[in-house]
Amino acid sequence: MNWLSQNLNWILLSGAGLIALLAWQRVMNRPRREDGDNHPAAHRDDHTMRDPVTGKPVDISHALTADFEGKSYFFESENSRAVFQQDPARYVHRHHRHHGCC
Repeated sequence: MNWLSQNLNWILLSGAGLIALLAWQRVMNRPRREDGDNHPAAHRDDHTMRDPVTGKPVDISHALTADFEGKSYFFESENSRAVFQQDPARYVHRHHRHHGCC
């Protein structure tokens, strides 16, 4: 009993660390969306796309559009569409910058 009372703080601290580690692994190993949008608050429904210039969500029912290489792109503003139309390949073929190891 004397050993337990002397080391109770270390036992509780180790248990809390183990729980934190397991929670971190659970967060890091959750399923990821293929489009790279893994933040729950940022998930979009079927009526929302992202403006290729600004990256902001755009409701396609109210968006401005432009076509490039047979695909329609949606914009939040006329300015954004004008910037896209000056050099569409810059925004269409842009590679996603990864944040981390891969």
